[in-house]
Amino acid sequence: MHKYRLDRSSSLFLANALVLALSACNNPAPGGSDSDTSTGTTDGTETDPSATDTVPSTDPTNPTVPTTSTDPVTTDPTTDDPTVGPTTDTDTSSTGDTETTGEPVIEVARVWATANPPLFEQDRIVALTPALDAATATLSVLGDVVSIQSVAVTQQGHAIITYDAPGSTGGVIIKTDLADTPEDGPLGLGDRVIRGPETGLQTPKGVEVGPDGVFLVADTTAGTIKAFEFDAEGDVAPVFEITDLGSSDAVWDVHYAAGGNADVLYAAGTNGEVQVYEDFSNTMGQAGPDRTIIPIQNGSKVSVNLHGVALVGGSLFLSDVGDPMDAADGQIFRIENAADADGEVEVTQRIQGDDLGNPVDLEVTSGNPATLWVVEKANDKLLRYRPGLLQSDFEFVDSLDVVKPESVALATNNRLILAGNPDGLDADAVLEVEVPLLGAPTIGATIDRLGSITSIQSLALAGAGDGFIGFDGTAVSNGGGAFSTAALIDAADGSTVDAIATRIWGPATGVIAPKGITLNSAGDRLFVADIGDSTIKVFDPVTFGDAPPLFEFAELGGGAVWDIDYDDANDRLFAAGIDGTVRVFDAALADEGANGPARLITPTHEDQSIGVNLHGIQYDPVSKILILTDVGDAMSDSDGAIYLIADADAAEGDVAITALIAGDETHLGNPVDLAFDGKHLYVAEKAQSRVLRYDDILGYTGANNVAEDAFIEVTNAESVRIEWTQP
Repeated sequence: MHKYRLDRSSSLFLANALVLALSACNNPAPGGSDSDTSTGTTDGTETDPSATDTVPSTDPTNPTVPTTSTDPVTTDPTTDDPTVGPTTDTDTSSTGDTETTGEPVIEVARVWATANPPLFEQDRIVALTPALDAATATLSVLGDVVSIQSVAVTQQGHAIITYDAPGSTGGVIIKTDLADTPEDGPLGLGDRVIRGPETGLQTPKGVEVGPDGVFLVADTTAGTIKAFEFDAEGDVAPVFEITDLGSSDAVWDVHYAAGGNADVLYAAGTNGEVQVYEDFSNTMGQAGPDRTIIPIQNGSKVSVNLHGVALVGGSLFLSDVGDPMDAADGQIFRIENAADADGEVEVTQRIQGDDLGNPVDLEVTSGNPATLWVVEKANDKLLRYRPGLLQSDFEFVDSLDVVKPESVALATNNRLILAGNPDGLDADAVLEVEVPLLGAPTIGATIDRLGSITSIQSLALAGAGDGFIGFDGTAVSNGGGAFSTAALIDAADGSTVDAIATRIWGPATGVIAPKGITLNSAGDRLFVADIGDSTIKVFDPVTFGDAPPLFEFAELGGGAVWDIDYDDANDRLFAAGIDGTVRVFDAALADEGANGPARLITPTHEDQSIGVNLHGIQYDPVSKILILTDVGDAMSDSDGAIYLIADADAAEGDVAITALIAGDETHLGNPVDLAFDGKHLYVAEKAQSRVLRYDDILGYTGANNVAEDAFIEVTNAESVRIEWTQP
C-alpha cells in the first residue's frame, strides 16, 4: 500500500479500485470548533486541497527542509534548495506552470485508490481529484480467466477443464483427483495449466479424453480440434491438430469411441452436421472426416447448431441449441446404428419443447435403464431422461436447478461433474452432483474461484507514472504476487489493466498474501509486506515471472506487518504490525534485514497502549512525524483510528502519540491505508467504502472525535496513493 515517490527516476506504478458512487462533503475542522477553518469557499464550494503555501514533506533526500509546523510553511524559491519536494501554490490555476523565478510548481495532481469488493471482477483502480469531488478514471483489471467452458473426467478421476481467457485466448486446467475427492473450495489454475501462444488455443469448448494419453479440445474460433498430452504443462504446442472439418466451419464438442472394434471420433459441427473420423488412433484425423452425418426427419434436415455429442450402445446422441438467443428452440436427437450412419440420416428420436432452449452438452450412462443427462443453459437446469416402460424412446424424468450449466461429464460412484458458467467469472464453478439410486440429484460440492488472481490489494506509484499492484491468489495457484503497469496515470477512463503480462508470481517468489508495497526513490527495489508468512520480501522491479526475491526480512520482531514505508535518506524502513506495534529497521537495504528491527514503537495514550491492528503507515522525514492507521477489530465498522507520533526517527518503546482521531463522529472503521501530501492526509476507509481527506493533519493534537474534511465513495477502498504534477 505505498507511496508515489517524488524522485523522478522511479519507473513503476500499479493500482486498482471500484467506484460505485461519488460524493464529497466538507466537515468541521479538527477539534470540532464552530469557526470556519475549512478549505471551502464562502459559497460552499471546495477549493483544491493542494492550493496552499505548504511544502509537502515527500522528498526524503533533502534533510534541510524546515520542519512543518501547524501553520503553513512557505518557501522562497530563490533561496531554497531546488531538490526540495513538491511545493504548492495558493493559485490553483498555476498547476504545471512556473513561478516568477522559473522554478516549476509541483502539486497533487490526483489521488489514486484501489477498490476491493468481494468479487474480483468488481475490483477497480480509480483516479480521484484532490478535492475528492469526482473520479477522473476508473479502470478494471483483467486476470487470466474469463469464463469456464467444458469439463471431461478421466478414468482415474482427473478433471480436464477448458476456459476462455482475455484477448481471444484460452487454456486448459488439469485438476488431479477432482472427481474422486470433490470438496468445496477454490480451483484456481488447478494442478497444471496449458496456455500460451504455442498452444494456439483461442476459444476452447468441448474437451474429451482421447487415445494414447492425449485429450482433444474443440476450438471453435480456430476451426480446429487440438490434441495435447495429458501430462503437458505451460506454453506447449499440440501433439497434433485436425484442421479439416469437412463441411463444418467449426465443431463445438467431440466424442471418442474406443473398445471392441471402435476407434472413432465424432465431432458435433455448429452447422448441424456430425463429422466422423475412423481409425482415429492411427490417422489422427489428418485426412479429414471419413463420414458426415446430417440428421433429418421426414426427408428434411432438422439440425441447426449441434453442441453436445455422445455415443452409448451404438446410439448417437446429439444436442442442438438452435438459435442461442432463443430459450425454447433446443432439440435432442438420437440416431441408431451410428457406426453405419452416413449422409442424411433419419433420426430415431427427436425431443423438443418443455425446457429445451440451449442444451449445450449431454452425457448418457449405460445401464438398465440408461439415463440421458442434458445441461440446459438457457433455462438453468440439469435435465434427466430415461426410456419409458417397454419402449426405447427417452422421456423426461426430473431436473435439478443449476445456474447456467455449460458442460457435463460422468464420474465414478454415481456422480456427475458439471461446469457452471453464469455471468461473471466469480460465479463460474465446477460442480459435483450426487445421483442417488432413489430420489433427485443434488449438488454435493462447489469448486470455484478460477484463475490465479482473487483480488487486488495495494498499489505503488513511481516517478514516470508507472506502477505496481499487489494481488491475492489462491494457495492452489501459487498464492499472490504483484504486477506492473506502464504509464498507468495516462490510462483512459473505462480501460482495462493487464495483470498477467508483467508480474512477479510463482512458487519461487514465495509470495503468499501481499499487502503493503512500496518502492525506493530510485525505483530499483520493491518492498512487499507478506502477511502470509510474516516476512517483508524485496524484489528487483524489472525482474518478472517466477523469480525469487533478492532478499527478505525474515525476523520482524513480532508477528506479521501489513504496511511499510521506506525513508531513502536514512535507509530506514518503518513497518506497521498487525499486533499494534511499529517495527523500525535502520540500515534496511544495507544489511538486508539480517539483524531484525532496530527498534519497536508501541503507541500509547494516557499511559495506555492503544495499538490494536495497525495497517497504514507513512513517515514524513521533514516533520519526523509518523502517521498510522489502526483498523482495530476488522469485523467492526466503527473502531478505526489514526495516530500521529512525533520524533519517530528516534522513538522507541512505549511512545505517547501526539494526536489521535477516533470516535463516533468519525467515519473510521477499517482505515486500511493512507497517503500524505505534506499537509493533507488521504485515507482508504474500507468498512465505510470511502476515501477520506483530513486537512492540515499536522495541526492535530490530543484526542479528536471529528469527521473528515472531505470524502468520496469508493467501494471497499483498499489502498490510496498520490500522483504529483510533473515539474
